Amino acid sequence: MKQLKLKIELKSACLVGSAEGFGAVIDSDVVFDEIGIPYVPSKRIKGCLRDSATEVCEMLSSAGIKIFDLTKNSSEYLIVNQLFGSPGCEKPSPLFISNLTVKDYDELRQWLSYCMEEYQNIVNPEGIRKYYTEIRQQTSIEKGVAKEGSLRTCRVLKKGTVFEGTVLLKENTDSFLMLLSFACLNLTRLGTRRNRGFGEIRCSLLEGEKELDFIKQMEG
Repeated sequence: MKQLKLKIELKSACLVGSAEGFGAVIDSDVVFDEIGIPYVPSKRIKGCLRDSATEVCEMLSSAGIKIFDLTKNSSEYLIVNQLFGSPGCEKPSPLFISNLTVKDYDELRQWLSYCMEEYQNIVNPEGIRKYYTEIRQQTSIEKGVAKEGSLRTCRVLKKGTVFEGTVLLKENTDSFLMLLSFACLNLTRLGTRRNRGFGEIRCSLLEGEKELDFIKQMEG
């Protein structure tokens, strides 16, 4: 088994939505833990990396580059299904990705929980949510004026926020490592409203503190 670290840095405001609003004030909200610290759910990032891996396979196939097996089963690449799993398959995916949390999450959560107990009037979940996020509003324009009833308010993660998580790869093969590394490099957008200026990211896969870079290895 190989243990790696997945790191995502937000290059723009990002809405990793919870599919829920916040009362009557916010239509689309970010995912938070119980005390207000944001995180990226593991299922969300694994789904995005799977789509990115498929794009990588498409690009390699179109370019005629065969650094690993690009055999397709119906419309899907076998190596993508083998790495990320597929519905109905008896063999589980060898890839585990944890929730992505802010840096030093465990220590931060412990410290903030203590402060919330001792200084309830100063430190509270809403204050923590405000530290990591900002409010954006959007509306539709029709014939030069705002369309009635189209105003939408969303809470987004601030640019510059960094999330980290653990990646466990039970089958440590070069093909799986390369595909996962390329999928991370190719993943440059995350969250909803990606075509409206949100969600630009830098995604990297690290072994220890060193980023895996198979492109340099291939060039060498």
